[in-house]
Amino acid sequence: MSRTRLARTGRVCRAGFHAAPVLFHQDGLGAPTGHGFSFGPCVLAPTSRGAVMLRSPRPDAAPRIVHNYLTTPQDREVIVAGIRIALEIAAQSAVTDLVTAPFDVPASDTDADLLAWAQRSGQTLYHPTSTCAIGAVVDPELRVYDVPGLRVADASVFPTVPRGNTNAPTIMAAEKAADLIGGAA
Repeated sequence: MSRTRLARTGRVCRAGFHAAPVLFHQDGLGAPTGHGFSFGPCVLAPTSRGAVMLRSPRPDAAPRIVHNYLTTPQDREVIVAGIRIALEIAAQSAVTDLVTAPFDVPASDTDADLLAWAQRSGQTLYHPTSTCAIGAVVDPELRVYDVPGLRVADASVFPTVPRGNTNAPTIMAAEKAADLIGGAA
């Protein structure tokens, strides 16, 4: 986990950071409004837990997804500390010399305003995991409990959320599933 020391307070922040040469807003789905860049923190090891549930017995019905982002004190502390680091970075001349106007920033640097901004403007990083975790929904051979012939071979089988990009671990789970199905494991 990233451990970045906050310059002014000496506190340690346990947030990761992302940066992109684009104005990333509306979960990346909004039309670009101009040139820009984005950067900010993410909670690498969230303790908040959401749920995915069936909405209906119909196979074409969308699932009910409850994210529960930032619902634990630990996650709220991490995101507020991470935003403070982002504000420190944004205040550096290397950034201020490039910026013509801020795109979306908190109302102030109080904990309440930072958290309110995170809850309003925060976005997913498109790496959901752990909804069919090994031990809870599937066995160690990725077979769904009580559903003969069905296996799950994606990031949903992770018992915990990885602290990095989910691409490589998902490939590993899929290759393991291929070996299990093919009888090589």
